[in-house]
Amino acid sequence: MATVESAKEAERGIIDIETLKQTNQMLIDTMDEVLTIQRNGRESRRNAEAELAQIEGELRNKILEINR
Repeated sequence: MATVESAKEAERGIIDIETLKQTNQMLIDTMDEVLTIQRNGRESRRNAEAELAQIEGELRNKILEINR
């Protein structure tokens, strides 16, 4: 019985390493996903800012046209 328990304990370290590898990969995947979300958000904000600037320009031009 003691031999079986010793064998289980000896193999436990291997299982723990595999668990750590899997957990580490999950963390890396999560970080990659967060970076992708942040990049997409940054691009969307840039596009919205450009569109807003265009809209403001059109409004400014119309106001100037009316005031002539």
